[in-house]
Amino acid sequence: MNIKTKTMELLKKYWWVIGIAALIIGFFIGRWQTEPSIVTKYIKGETVTNTVYVDKPYEVIIPTKPVLPMKPDTIRIPGKPVYIASIVDTAAIIADYVKLNKYSKTMFDNGTVGKLVVGAEVQYNKLNKLDYSFTPMEKQTTIIKQRVFTPFLGVSYNTFGYAGAGGGIYYYNVGLGLKYLSNFKSKGYEFGLNYKF
Repeated sequence: MNIKTKTMELLKKYWWVIGIAALIIGFFIGRWQTEPSIVTKYIKGETVTNTVYVDKPYEVIIPTKPVLPMKPDTIRIPGKPVYIASIVDTAAIIADYVKLNKYSKTMFDNGTVGKLVVGAEVQYNKLNKLDYSFTPMEKQTTIIKQRVFTPFLGVSYNTFGYAGAGGGIYYYNVGLGLKYLSNFKSKGYEFGLNYKF
């Protein structure tokens, strides 16, 4: 009796012991061997808004040569050429003085820090108020443990009258399996190679 025949006889006789042992070993290897993967994402946080009312400026500077709105004025003197001069447009100054100017500026807007919008109101040559709206982006890091080894079990029946039971193990996406086949007259084994997509 050669080695191959002896091996086949031992497999036929103790197939269930080998299957249970492979299942137990695969189960513990699958639980033990994990590989962490880190997933980082940014989640929009709660928007913070506030308004700051401004009382007085901390410093007042009067320019030596102010820039004022000017308008042309025609000067006519009998017997002399027409002279066009520029005079200060008082109506434009008053209109600008009473006008309420509202400003809004996005200071930054990105996916890692967040968004900051600053607004201001100016009227009667005074800064009335400042307001802001800040929406932060919060960094969230998740560690996911991925199994390196994953055991599996399976049963089958086909139209040739064979029933099968077996199991195996996946290493990442590649799986190796062994199945015991029987139609209650003859018995055999099937070796399989699987791939997960």
